[in-house]
Amino acid sequence: MRLLYLNHNYRYGGTYYRAMPMAKAFAQRGHEVTLFTVSREHKFHTVWSIEKGVHLCEFPNFGQENSGEGYGPLDNLFRIVYSLFHHFDIVHMFDHKPNATFSGYVKKLQKTTIVADWADWWGGPGGINDVPRRRLLAVGRFEEWWETKSKIWSDGVVVISRVLEERALSLGCKPGQVLYLPTGAPIDHIHPNPKEKARQKLGIPLERKIVGFIGMGQSDLEIVMNGLKALPDVWLMVIGSKNPRVFNLARSFGLADRLLQTDFVPDEQVNFYLSSADVACLPMSDNSANRGRLPNKILDYMAAALPIVCSPVGDAKTILEENECGLLAADHEFEKTIEHLLANSYLQEKLGKRALHVAHSLFNWTHLVDQLEEFYKKILHGQRLH
Repeated sequence: MRLLYLNHNYRYGGTYYRAMPMAKAFAQRGHEVTLFTVSREHKFHTVWSIEKGVHLCEFPNFGQENSGEGYGPLDNLFRIVYSLFHHFDIVHMFDHKPNATFSGYVKKLQKTTIVADWADWWGGPGGINDVPRRRLLAVGRFEEWWETKSKIWSDGVVVISRVLEERALSLGCKPGQVLYLPTGAPIDHIHPNPKEKARQKLGIPLERKIVGFIGMGQSDLEIVMNGLKALPDVWLMVIGSKNPRVFNLARSFGLADRLLQTDFVPDEQVNFYLSSADVACLPMSDNSANRGRLPNKILDYMAAALPIVCSPVGDAKTILEENECGLLAADHEFEKTIEHLLANSYLQEKLGKRALHVAHSLFNWTHLVDQLEEFYKKILHGQRLH
């Protein structure tokens, strides 16, 4: 098959970490895969490269963040022009932003099969876009409408969570056209390391107690910070780009001197930071956005064999409950749950080993791509019948 993947984020951000592993897996199986993403460095230039057999194109980022990601005029124009003059069997669109869908629907007009990937709940109350003054009112209304229409009008829909699966079916998508497919764990580049070795490399004292948190999305940290303010010997390590809001939040909870913000960490070094943590945390407010997603964080933690303390929200709650690989804590319970886990090395090891097993079994990309490949074949066959 000739596959085109349309990712709306910058390279190394957001659903790029969902699209790229899929693309690599299909390339390794002999399919021809092209992935479009957005360059972090280039404002007006397009850069092509090949990564693990994937033809990767980073389009210019000029205007990328106008009214939210995906609105770069050059990016959108170049994608549409390229799509018009190249043949693909399937176009897989990673969510509904203009640069992830407009060129896909251009290909649909040319009778190409298109698949919509639904990895976040964007519109409506509690959705990702439900933030005052995040974007122009008209753009917000368009996105709320287009988020659902782009799924209904696709030939197939791939959803990251059971909540979004239910939502797709409630919109009228046929069960045979909807595939529940969580993101795989990054076991190719994240794996357990001895804590002593990791801390020695990073210059972190071995006796320090650390709760780890990873990711560009650094929201809901007030939940864990509120718990840590009563645990004066425990540090919070935030792995990802430094965010002044996070520092100011820590200062408001009296944690400024116990906050470690790493700044951007390359994939090859993530292991050391994760392995230097005693416990990993995943605080989440109970809203549509969090119920609809499967955070990459939880998969990173599992791959690193870390015990997890998580809010009882969405698929993350279900995964930890069904696989017994972490502890659930309501907002007011984070303090005692973290304290309990830090005091119990046997429980830490047990949960960590269980999490690693789940990462390598339930969330193994090889098994997940088997399902996606069968789904592609099914909808291609269905298109031919019509």
